[in-house]
Amino acid sequence: MSLAPRIPLVRSTRDGYGMIDTYGELVAQNLKMLVLTNPGERIMDPNFGVGARRLLFENMTPVVFETFKSRLLQQVQRYMPYVQIANVDFTSPLNTPNVDENFLGITISYFNTATGRGSRLRIPALA
Repeated sequence: MSLAPRIPLVRSTRDGYGMIDTYGELVAQNLKMLVLTNPGERIMDPNFGVGARRLLFENMTPVVFETFKSRLLQQVQRYMPYVQIANVDFTSPLNTPNVDENFLGITISYFNTATGRGSRLRIPALA
């Protein structure tokens, strides 16, 4: 059973386009889209999106990270109420030695109440 197309779209010999077959994969893709979409970017819903890319042009401070985390929690509660965010970790020069001064990685640990499973979404490099 196919639930949704895999984004980015890729060709598949089985379905024509790559498809998502499990709810776990679907939730991970939807969470990734929520995190990476900038507010105002989605047609007909200007409030949708956390806007992770906006962090690229901010000075990396704990306040910026807390603002991002707060926005993430609000967005998940509104658009994905079946997801519980357990933790949000940032990898940056502030807390990780030997990383490039412009590197930002985000790891979101979450629990999917619909499937009863936990998982992680890693956005490895916003640089």
